[in-house]
Amino acid sequence: MWSSTILLSLSSVFGIIGLALVLTAALTDNWTEYQVNRREVINAFNREPELNVRLKDAFVRNINYFSRNYGLFQICFPDSVPSDIGSFSKYGSPCIDNSDYFPPEAVQDNYSSQQSQRLYFMRANVVTYVLGLGVVIVCLAIAGIGCARQSRKAFMFTGIGLLLTVLLFAVSMACWHYVNYLERAVLEMSPFYKSWEPVLKSTTRFNFGWSLVVAWVGILFILFASVFFICSASRLKIFFKDLID
Repeated sequence: MWSSTILLSLSSVFGIIGLALVLTAALTDNWTEYQVNRREVINAFNREPELNVRLKDAFVRNINYFSRNYGLFQICFPDSVPSDIGSFSKYGSPCIDNSDYFPPEAVQDNYSSQQSQRLYFMRANVVTYVLGLGVVIVCLAIAGIGCARQSRKAFMFTGIGLLLTVLLFAVSMACWHYVNYLERAVLEMSPFYKSWEPVLKSTTRFNFGWSLVVAWVGILFILFASVFFICSASRLKIFFKDLID
């Protein structure tokens, strides 16, 4: 059976890696990716002049007609950018803040129940994710103090705290996936998928991005860290008991 020293080393490494991964996921903008073949849209406009007249303004201003990546807080454009959108540079890509978290009051008053659900779950997603990050940092700080003092209680507290963190992240990710489901399969008003023009649907490809994968892997690392911390606390208890005996 592994000693408490090995378990503590593993738990610390897994905890630090897990924190780095979930933080990286929060700071990057590849949770979902929409790739729009704008050339095919132009070809459709050339084939159907009526379509060109109706959608030419949306083609240069509506973000749905541009390839884009969504993060927790920003929307980034890897290729061309909509006109007059007020973008800023982030990691070399033009981005905008996601304003859906705080819509104008006049707009929110006209929301359907499903749109209101989306808004509340979006906010819950971010709140629980940020809380999870905060709890991880506190737990790892307590673990550092516990290592210096060889405190079994500190390790047990850290393990339980990290389990709470995993729960917070799980709630956050469940909220995120539910919001994505609403946007893709339920909501029928603009700017959501079911309201798109057929030409836009046929020329757009949707993918889950690498930031989402990084977030889930980070949560798994934190789960393993919590188990190792709890196991190390148990091994330390046995070690001190053997010393007394």
